[in-house]
Amino acid sequence: MSKVKRILSVIMAMVMVLAMSVPTFASEVGTETAGTASLTVRGLVQGESTTVEVYKVVGWDAENSNWELGTGVENGDVDLSSDPVTINWRNFVNKKASLEKVADTTVTDGTVTFHGLGIGAYYVYAGSKNTTYNPMGEAVYAYSDTTGLMIAADKTIDAKGSDYTLTKAFTGEDGETTYQVVERGQVVPFTITAVFPSYDKGATERTFQITDEPVGMKVTEVTVKVGGTAVGKDAYTLVGVKADNADDKPIELPASENQKVRVRFSDSFIGTENLHAGQSVTVEVKAQITDADTFKNTASSDKASKPTKEVEGKLGSITINKYNEKGVGENNLLAGAEFSITPVKESANAIQFVHVEEKDGVSVYKKATTEEIANTEIEKVRSIVAKDGKVVAKGLDDGEYIIVETKAPAGYSVVDVDNVTIKNGNDPVATANVTDTKLNALPHTGGIGTTIFTIGGCAIMIVAAGLFFATRMSPPAGI
Repeated sequence: MSKVKRILSVIMAMVMVLAMSVPTFASEVGTETAGTASLTVRGLVQGESTTVEVYKVVGWDAENSNWELGTGVENGDVDLSSDPVTINWRNFVNKKASLEKVADTTVTDGTVTFHGLGIGAYYVYAGSKNTTYNPMGEAVYAYSDTTGLMIAADKTIDAKGSDYTLTKAFTGEDGETTYQVVERGQVVPFTITAVFPSYDKGATERTFQITDEPVGMKVTEVTVKVGGTAVGKDAYTLVGVKADNADDKPIELPASENQKVRVRFSDSFIGTENLHAGQSVTVEVKAQITDADTFKNTASSDKASKPTKEVEGKLGSITINKYNEKGVGENNLLAGAEFSITPVKESANAIQFVHVEEKDGVSVYKKATTEEIANTEIEKVRSIVAKDGKVVAKGLDDGEYIIVETKAPAGYSVVDVDNVTIKNGNDPVATANVTDTKLNALPHTGGIGTTIFTIGGCAIMIVAAGLFFATRMSPPAGI
């Protein structure tokens, strides 16, 4: 009985050892043998369960020293007459079932190596629930440096899901130049690019969506192109996005401020035949700037492993400090002055502003949008008030501005203000320091002056009265 227990203990130990060994060899498929090659696929998303399959598309006929097409491979897929041989790897996306599968596995560590491959070319499929990789393949052979003969050679493929990673470009007014400083209310164009994914022939979960996430903006227009051609609303639906990133109900543009907008391609457009696989996808987004300080935008896709980098921009501002006759100094701020701001542009009018707040002794205004100007319930002003001596105008574009003091504080005169310039860059802030002067003093009429005028007035009145009575008392002439 004890002997049986010892045997069982040994078996259990072996089982445990084997179980512990599984993760170690999970990324190795097949056996290394002489005269064969190994093919390593790397660059898969770490921690993501990815299926990797290897199919033989071209083999080597050693007896006749010639290449031969693999099972299910047609002349349109491979051109054996070209040197080197041309292989259209994308052609195998929809015909995997007819090809000769030589190996397959599922990995999570980002890399897998297949051993025991004969001289030839192999199509490799890789895909997961979240990431679709480009069709890829490799020929595992080389020529011997010593004999010059063809030999099996180990090769490595870098899996590329990057074509499905979105990129976002912030297009400037000239269509090319990237710029950063804009004005509030301006409509800014963005471009999101991707590649339409391919799907396994038997895949039941076929989705493709691109999500735009604006901050400090609202999306006003969306145009979708596939393969360079604009597609209609039958190809996709615009939907909102819930807090948990799930689809919300369809939305109409313009969207609300900071609302995510998702382009969800329809099942009918995706189809089952991969008609659009590998085609370029362009989503042109126009968004109106609603914030007065900054804005940013991010795009993502359910077929990309990570979102795009944030595209960020800024809005310019002008700070006006109003000082008394003592000059620049926080203790010399002069309250109550009013100013207008006008861009140095032909036929430009003074900018209309909306009052934001009074904070820490600073009066804050923001440039009014077209919608706010049209809204009679929103109060707009062309003269901004430095209530406590300092006023900030936000939401301005880069460029030169004319500042006019439209009203001086009581007892002070209106003065000329130099133009200021907001520069395009990381710090689009301009400052105008305005030093005021008191009005010229009026003549002083109190004290001794009042006495003199009083005495003189009385004297004149006495003389006039004397002359009056003297005239009345004189006898008529000739009596």
